[in-house]
Parts: sequence; structure tokens; C-alpha cells
Amino acid sequence: MAAVAVSFALVVWLASSVTHTNGTQRTYYTVKRGDFLISVVEGGTLRALNEFSIRSEVETMTKIISIVPEGSSVRKGDLLVQLDSSQIKESMDSQEITLESSRFALLQAEQALAIQKSLVESNIKDAELRIEFARSDLEKYIKGDWLQLKNDSESRITLADQDLERTRDRLEWTKVLHQKGYATKSELQADSLALKQKEVALSQAKEAQQLLIKYDYPKKRRLLEANLESYEKELERLKQRSAGQIAQSEAELAARRRTLALQQERYDELKKQMALCTIRAPSDGLVVYSSSTSGSYSSILIEEGTSIRYRQEIIKLPDVNQMVIEIRVHESHITRIRPGQTSYVTIDSMPESRLKGHVHKVAVLPDASSRYYNPTLKVYATEVLIDDPLPTELKPGVSGRAEVVITNLHNVVAVPIQAVTSVKGEQVCFGKEAKPIPVEIGLYNDKFIEIRSGLKEDDNVLLAPLLAESDEIDLSGSIVPGTEYEADRKSTGKKRKPVTKGAAIQNKSVVPRPPTPLQALQQPLKDLRRAARPLEPPLAALRQSAVRGAPGAPTGHATNTVISTGRTSVQSP
Repeated sequence: MAAVAVSFALVVWLASSVTHTNGTQRTYYTVKRGDFLISVVEGGTLRALNEFSIRSEVETMTKIISIVPEGSSVRKGDLLVQLDSSQIKESMDSQEITLESSRFALLQAEQALAIQKSLVESNIKDAELRIEFARSDLEKYIKGDWLQLKNDSESRITLADQDLERTRDRLEWTKVLHQKGYATKSELQADSLALKQKEVALSQAKEAQQLLIKYDYPKKRRLLEANLESYEKELERLKQRSAGQIAQSEAELAARRRTLALQQERYDELKKQMALCTIRAPSDGLVVYSSSTSGSYSSILIEEGTSIRYRQEIIKLPDVNQMVIEIRVHESHITRIRPGQTSYVTIDSMPESRLKGHVHKVAVLPDASSRYYNPTLKVYATEVLIDDPLPTELKPGVSGRAEVVITNLHNVVAVPIQAVTSVKGEQVCFGKEAKPIPVEIGLYNDKFIEIRSGLKEDDNVLLAPLLAESDEIDLSGSIVPGTEYEADRKSTGKKRKPVTKGAAIQNKSVVPRPPTPLQALQQPLKDLRRAARPLEPPLAALRQSAVRGAPGAPTGHATNTVISTGRTSVQSP
């Protein structure tokens, strides 16, 4: 839009280089050869290249106790904001008590685990000792006591048998003596009784041996083996029971440790929140309150005593040492803009100074916000970084202009850009006799366009196309010229319907021609007129009422409408 406005404003400046004719009041321009700069000039807003957003990281609502005055220049580490930390301090005191309780509970759990392990170790040793004694008793009985009992039994049987033989021999001898009269009958009877006693003693000894082998030995051995087995099973049960008790104690200890860790983490978080109540500058910059840049009526005023929520922006801290100007380049120029191109920036509040810079960034897609009021407008956000030292009084947000230098043409033929128009798809200029002169155009800026062939120095060309005198002039541009359409119709042998301007021939893929420089400059003005069309009826009514109310004012005459394009006012019929 700025380029269109400047091109219309050039009409007055070109008065020194034009020639007027008396009949039709046509304005001509004398073709010259010279140098001119190819550049793109757009207006924009200055902002910092690097900007820190200072937000409240305190997770609860808090209030601003103190804040650095807006507009102050701060250094890295300077105090910016002090938030209220009284509630956090109370929570920290309570949490510290809870933390100490958790530490004591952990100490108790550690001691309980140590005691449980010691007790288990003692019980297992006692059980193992009982098993050892039981195994020793079994071995002692089998290899010691049983053999001794068996030998004693066999000895008693042997002695009883020998006593029986002696008693039997004595009885035989007593019988012989009794027959010879040397022994009495009572002695015979006594020896007979002694023999029976010895026989009974031998029988008892043998019976005792049988009972010992058949019953006492197996019983005693099985009893000792059962004791050993019982002690071994008791040891297994003790180990399992002890393992469960130790696991329970370890789980209790782990729970206490986890509880202590959670309480410590909570205390550390409160400590961190306490530290976050003091906000310091992360870098050098200019203090700007967020309420000054939000642009919303519902924004909260940043001042001392204001309640601040979590993650709410408090301050913007732009680094004023490096700044860029954000401009929006029209789609007709964007293909010539590249990062790194030399640029010159002028600030509206300091028009006498010019700062050198370069293109820092070019958007890949058009800016969607610029199409809200005008859907056909396609502009690309572009950043120009200022390389020269910045004045100390320069602040972000001021308006300015950036001129992106494309190239500098030397000793070329050039005419004002409005002198070139399109006739049947060809670029032409109109000479003295109002006849179209085909020209080959080159580069252009918002003022002049290069003529590579078709014109020479000192030729005169019309500054405006003959809209009223020539019906062949095509300012909108046809996608398919008439000659191409006729050639296509004859080659196919079919009669086709005429194609209106701006429409493609059916069943044929046609690549649209790029807009001419004049069309590219006229399109924003057409878009502006289209956007202002709904306002024409109420404006006309206001003008008529104003004219009728003025004393001596004429009635029934049309008036011209003045359309503002930002920097230049352009009259439209």
C-alpha cells in the first residue's frame, strides 16, 4: 500500500520532467537514461530481536510487593519483582516439622530392621544347634548305646547258659552222690531247683534280647530320627517366617524412606517457590509491563498489590541493543526478497537519521492476520535487523520504514511505472501519436521501470494509458490472449465459445501470466476501493445532507471521494 501511495504522489514530482500538449491536455514524459535504485520500501514497527518474558513461577496466587518502575533499564541480575512469600513461609515451617517426623520414623524403621535381623539370626543358630544335637544323639545311639545294649544282652545270655551247664553238672554229680548215700535228698532237690532257676534265667535273657532287638532298638532309633527331622523342619519354618518378618521390616523401611523423600521433595519445592518470589533480570534490557503491551481491556494492571496467578506474564524485557523492524511485503515483491540483503531503516520520530541493516528473516507463508479485512491481500512478514548502533532514546514499538535494496541499475533507460500498460497481453507505452509502442521491461521499483528495448532517449510517452480512447488496453491482463485462442480453435477444428478476461480455456491447461508491474501496484488500490464500497451509500447521504445545509451551496452535483491510503490521500472518481 505504501508503494501505491508513493507512486501516486510522484505525479506532482514528475511535473519537472513532463511535457503538456494543448489540445487534449495529455501529459508526456521525456525518456531519459540514468541510474536508479531497485528497492522495496515498506513501513513497519520496531521491536527487539531478543525479548524475555518474565512470568510468575509461583504455583499459588500471590501479590506484588515491589516492582521496578516501567521504562527502567536494568542489568543482568538486577531485582525486578518481589512477590509476597508469607503463605509459602508458613507452609515451609509446617513442612519442616513433618520432615523431621519422617526422619525419626525412618530411624525407627532402620533400628527395627536391625533388631529383627539379629533376632532371626539367633533363632536360626538355636535351631541349627538343636539339629546338630539331635543328629549327634542318633549317631550315638546307633553306633554306641545300641551296640552296648546288644553286647550286654548277649553277655547275659552267655553267662546264664554257662551257669545252666554248671548247675546241670552239679545236679548230675549230686544224683551220683545221692545214690551212693553221700548226698541227702534235700541237697538233690536243691540242685534240681537251682537247675530250673538257671534254665528260667537263660530263657529270660534270651527273651530280653529278642525284645531289645525287635522293639526297643527300632523305637529308640525312630524317636531320635523323628526328633532330628522335626528340628530340621522347624529350621525351614523358622527361615521362611524370618524371611517374611525381615521383608516386612524392609518394606516398612522403604515406605519410610519414600515418605521422607516425598516430604523432602515437598520441602525443596517450597524452598524453590520461596526463591521464585524474588525475580531478577535474566539479561540486560528495558522494563515494559505486560499490561502496557497486551492491548486488551480485560488485562490486569501491573502495579504493587496486584494479585498474580501462576504463569501470568508480568514484565517484558526486550534487549534494546539489537532491534528489528517488522514489515509486510506484498506478494508482487516477495520473490526478490532474500535474507542477507542490505537494507536501510528510517524511524518516523527521527527522520533525519538512517540506519543500515539487513534482511534477517522472510516468512514462508503469507500473514493470515492481514487477510482478515481483505481476503485477497497477500503480504509476507519480513524482519530487517538493524546493524548500526542504535540511539539510546530508541524504544520498541515505534513506527518506521525499511528500504530493502534489490540492486542498483546504471545507465539504463527508464520511464515512470504508470507509463507502461498492457495491450493484448503485451507491455506497451503510448507515444506522441497515441499509438502503442511494444516495449521489453526489466526491473522496477515503486517509481520507475527499466525499458530494455522499444524506447530510446528523448522519446515522449504518455504518463497515463488511454482508457477512454482505446478499447484494446487491458489493465487487468488476460490469461489467454486472443491470438492464442484463435490458433487453438483452428488447430482443434472446433468452434468454441469466447472466453472472458481472467478465465482459462476449457480442457486446456494454461499457465496464468504474471501480473505486470502496474497491475501489481494497482491491485492494492483496487482492494482498498472494494473494501470501502459498503461505506459509499452512507457517505453519499452525509455529503448530500451537508451540501443542502450549507448556504448558497449548489445541489445535484456529484463530488469526489477522498480515500486515505495511510501516507497519501488519493482521489477516486
